[in-house]
This record gives sequence, C-alpha cells and structure tokens, in this order.
Amino acid sequence: MEEPNLHEQTQPPPAELSAIVERLLDQRLYDEAAVRFTRLLPPDQADILANLSIEHLAALIDRIPLEALAHATEELDTGAAVEVSQTIPDGLLPDLLDVLSPQVAADVLRALPQDVADTALDSMDAAEEVAPLMAYEDDDAGGLMTPEFIAIQEHVTVSQAMSHIRAWAEEFGSANISQIFIVDNDGVMTGTASLAQLVLALPFQYVALIMNRDVISVETDTDQEEVARIMERYDIHRLPVVDESKHIVGMVVIDDIIDVFEDEATEDMFRMIGVNQGERALGPFWRSVRSRLPWLCVNLATAIAAGLMITIFQSTMVKAVALVAFLPVIAGQGGIAGTQTLTLIVRSIALGELAAGNAKRLLLKELGLGLVHGIVVGLLVAAIAFAWMGNPWLALVAGVAMMANMVVAGISGVLVPLGLRALKIDPALASAVAVTTATDVIGFLIYLGMASLMITLIVGG
Repeated sequence: MEEPNLHEQTQPPPAELSAIVERLLDQRLYDEAAVRFTRLLPPDQADILANLSIEHLAALIDRIPLEALAHATEELDTGAAVEVSQTIPDGLLPDLLDVLSPQVAADVLRALPQDVADTALDSMDAAEEVAPLMAYEDDDAGGLMTPEFIAIQEHVTVSQAMSHIRAWAEEFGSANISQIFIVDNDGVMTGTASLAQLVLALPFQYVALIMNRDVISVETDTDQEEVARIMERYDIHRLPVVDESKHIVGMVVIDDIIDVFEDEATEDMFRMIGVNQGERALGPFWRSVRSRLPWLCVNLATAIAAGLMITIFQSTMVKAVALVAFLPVIAGQGGIAGTQTLTLIVRSIALGELAAGNAKRLLLKELGLGLVHGIVVGLLVAAIAFAWMGNPWLALVAGVAMMANMVVAGISGVLVPLGLRALKIDPALASAVAVTTATDVIGFLIYLGMASLMITLIVGG
C-alpha cells in the first residue's frame, strides 16, 4: 500500500483560492468569504482587495481581523491602500495605521483628506514615528525610508554595541539589524558596520576600528528612481538617508526598492499607452472607463487629423484608387518603427542612461537606422507593389514614402521623449500617441503628396 505524501498540496493554489473568495463575495456569502480570505498569504489577499468593489470591500473588512487587514494593506500600492483606509469605520482607522509600517502609514495619511488625516494622526499611538515622515513626498527617499534603524556612536566598544543592538531588537524586532550605522558625537554618520562584522570582532575593540568608512547615502529629497539606481548599481540592501546636515534620519531597504522598480516600470508602460496605473484587469468597471476613455478621445483626435490629411488628396486618390491599398502599410510600419525607438529611449531615460549631451549622437544614430531600415523595407514594399499592381510609378512612390516614413519614425521616437523631458514632463506620458500621430500624418503627406506630383505617370503606368 502506497504511503500518503504528507507534503502533497491539500488545498488549491492561491489563484484558485482568490477566485473562490471573489465568487463567494459575488454571492454575498461574506462570512464564508472572510474565512477563506484569512487563509491566504498577504500578497494574495492584497490582489483580492485591489479588485473589489466598494460594497464588497466594506463587507469583507467588517469580517476580518484588523491585523490581517494591515498585512494585506502593506502589499497594496498607495492608491489601493487609501481606498481600503477610506472604507473602514473612522474609529478603526488609527488602529489600522498603528499596525502598518511607519512609511506605509505616512503614505496613506498624505493621500487622505487633510481633516481625516489630522484626526487619525492625533489618535495614533505611533504618531511620533509617522508624523515626521509626512513632511516628505511619497516618491522621494524621505517618503520611502523607514525610521527604524540602529545608529551607534563610533567610540563605543563592540561589546557595548552588541548590548545596544539586543535592546533595540527587543523593542523593534530583528528585521533591520543586519546593517548598523555609525555616527560621531554630533550625530553625523561616519561609517557602517554589518552585524556579521560585529559578531566576528573582539568584544573590547572600538567600533571605529572595524567600521566601513566608504559610505554611500542619499538626502531626503532624492527621487525614488535615483535611489533605486544607486542601490542596484552598488548592490546596497540598506541605504542610509540623511538630512542637509548629514544626520541620518532613516534608511531605504531593498524590499521597498523592488516595489519601486515594479511601480516605475508599470507606470511607464501604462503611461505610454494612456492607461491609469491604478487600473487592474479585474478591477471595478467604471474605474477602467475613467482610466482609458480620456486617452481614447485624444487618440481619436489624432486619428481624425490623419483622416483629414487623406481628404486633402481626395482628388488624387479618385484618379488612382490603387493608392488606398498602401495607406495602412505606410502608417503601420512607421508606427511600429517609431514605437520601437520610443520604447528604447523611454527605458534609457528611466534608467538614467541618457544625459542631455547625448541627444545629438542619439539622433544621428536613429537617423542612420531609419535610413537603413527604410531602404530595406522600402525596396520590399516597392517590389510587392510592382508585383501586385504592375505599376512601376506606384511602386516607386510607395517605396520612397516608406523609406521616408521610417526615417520620420526614428526621429520622432527620439525627439518626442527628449522634448517631454526638457519640458519637465514624464517622457512616458502617452508619448506613443504623439509618435504614431507623427508617422501617420507625415507618412500620408509624403505618400499622397508624391502621388499627386506623379499622378499622370501613375495613371498612365
């Protein structure tokens, strides 16, 4: 008889459990849904909370322990965390914020109405830890940092330092004791030491003799993207944050930076296509409408602009109807080429790889690429047009227009994001719409303009 496998999975995977909870909520079986919800891990609970309607969210919150709600809220982005905070009864909001980590609680309070935030902060036990963080923007190092860190003066011995670390861990826990920051008598950071260094050092040694003096730090107003780049480049897991006087006020941990990378990548991807970052695939219906509809209207306006360009050459197209067949080819290839360049440039800007002085070199490179791609693709289009229509002049116009539009695509893919950056606007802000508009309008202008000039040869051909 075969022995049972004690490690065999006895419940469905998280995705299926999440679907079960959502189905129970749809059936208004709230008590059973709450029981199932509490069996999930916080990241899976967060996915459910982010996708619920206000009605279902309120019903679920009323039936789950506050601590479980806090753990799930920690995994949410700021917008969803604020929505959860606004859904719970006002009297429970301070209790929820007390359980959250200080930086998450500060993020939530910053996004709440001022009167609600002030009332909640006044009732919080952790107000002294959270209030200072509210002075910083949530996308700067100050808003990203945790105020829970260990700072030890450099003149103490290793034995005294270890005693301090043990006392600190008893009060705050052991999560942030792997990196210790060393300060002088004035509180200015002078070095760092790992817990391993202290454990391996002799008890009577002074901390100043074993600490690392090459310290990388950031100031409170450093943008979170720059913080992420520094931590990635130098492989730092705990980055100290200092004020203008170089006094350490907090630290950024690698877990939060992973979230920053994800959020920034998602934000850039969504903005390029005109979708709000807070939208979820299974999120509320009307939130998706509000997210997408404005940019669809913008895109409609740009499409109409391309359509108007066609009407200008209506008489030309009446004389040579075959021209219509290559309109989507010219526009489509140009749009794809422009989006390729645009995606590369936006990513390079986000990673800090492009300095302002590189613009000319980058433009020349993309101009060269546009010419090479344009010649190859243009020859292919010309060959297809000749084989299909049997008209050499139409083939010439289509081929040259394709080559020119590929060059336009490369140039616009560079100029649009760099121009937005120069104007202090996020380069990812629906720049794909601007690039495709340029390739559509200019591509049609070149193609139909050449056709108008050569209409006699095309019709005769």
